[in-house]
Amino acid sequence: MKKLIVIALFVSIITGIAVFQFATSLEKGSRLKTQPVVLATQTIPKGTIIQKEMLKTSEVPIEAVHQLSIGNQDDILGRISKETIEANEQILTSRLSDINQENDNLSYSIEPNYRAVTILVDEEKGVGGYLTKGDRVDLVTVLLTKDGATSQLVVENLEIIKIGPLASGDKGGTYTSVTVSAPAADVTRMNYALAIDPQPRYRLVLRSPVDNDTLGQAPFSP
Repeated sequence: MKKLIVIALFVSIITGIAVFQFATSLEKGSRLKTQPVVLATQTIPKGTIIQKEMLKTSEVPIEAVHQLSIGNQDDILGRISKETIEANEQILTSRLSDINQENDNLSYSIEPNYRAVTILVDEEKGVGGYLTKGDRVDLVTVLLTKDGATSQLVVENLEIIKIGPLASGDKGGTYTSVTVSAPAADVTRMNYALAIDPQPRYRLVLRSPVDNDTLGQAPFSP
């Protein structure tokens, strides 16, 4: 009888310890530190503009949070995936186009249905060297025809997305080209205006930053 009592007492002690350890683990689990992390709700192919429905935010244990993860969906929306992102994967900064386009490929700064076109410039063609990134310009040219010469407005309101490179040996910062973002439908027209032989007669015309109107002027002949 005493032996049974001892066994029962021993089992009770073991059970109590197990219950205590289980309760302690639950308590520790409830105090587990987490951090909000943005995950993909679906597979996001490379070269995709990130939309809200592609994202969700979940609380993840801090130990499992990648150092390049993002916690705010607003920091992701509108950016472009540089690699394929799988469903439920933490979205990392290294897999997205950079917010600061200076640190990213030029292609990620071009909007859909636009193309980057580089235009050679000098003091005359490039508004005296006063053009800067973000300026908007019009492209005009003079065309020679059998009836004489006409001055034509080729494309309006082109945004400059790159300046440079600098002229060889120039220490004053003079650039030899600008790269503009042009509507895809206007690229062939621009190419013709920029490549007329024997010498192109184009120039860039600087616009006011608050002027987005298009004039659509007819060609001018003297």
